[in-house]
Amino acid sequence: MRSQARDTVCVTGYKGPVVHAYRELRDLATAKGKRFLFEAAVMGGAPIFSLFREALPAANLKRFRGILNSTTNLILTEMEAGLSFEQAVKKAQDLGIAETDPSADVDGWDAAVKVSALATVLMDAPLKPQDVQREGIRGLTQEMVQAARRVGRPFKLVCQAARGDDGRVAASVRPEQVPSGDPLAPVNGASSIITFEMDTIYGLTLGEQNPDAITTAYGPLADFVAAVRDSA
Repeated sequence: MRSQARDTVCVTGYKGPVVHAYRELRDLATAKGKRFLFEAAVMGGAPIFSLFREALPAANLKRFRGILNSTTNLILTEMEAGLSFEQAVKKAQDLGIAETDPSADVDGWDAAVKVSALATVLMDAPLKPQDVQREGIRGLTQEMVQAARRVGRPFKLVCQAARGDDGRVAASVRPEQVPSGDPLAPVNGASSIITFEMDTIYGLTLGEQNPDAITTAYGPLADFVAAVRDSA
């Protein structure tokens, strides 16, 4: 989606431009007196990018960790309830959450793209999806998922990136068993969550409960309203 507010903004909900051309588009927009905004690119309507841009302008993000792909989270929840992997994928498709070809979700590519977008913008680390260590959920069986839940360590497709002592950012997407006290553990269905660790705030968590089309549409709307307000 693209629009303009008094010729001052370009709004998109797509991840691709952010991952592959963020700096170029940002600098081009600045040179032309415009703004490049993309709140819906990760977690739909949740204010991730604007949070750091507006409320945390001086914070240095050291690490983030979360559940960023709602389709795989729903599939894992349904597998815990007794469905096979194939049955859970079919249910996600019937609900309109999974694509006809679910490969981008279940193989971790969608999550890797989102990790790349977050690292590029929030950590000034222009990672591409192929730079993210990636493992999807195809290898998990119903028995494995149910057994993990029974012992209080459910499987989640964990997305994370962290800056090391050498300044480099390493990122990964992979299924992990998380302990019951982990903020990720109780996040079920199509919900998402992300936790940020900064040099000034050591744990800040943002969650999104079972988003729908209205939730996703709110991201571009929020960008548009912010641009109009700022240009008034």
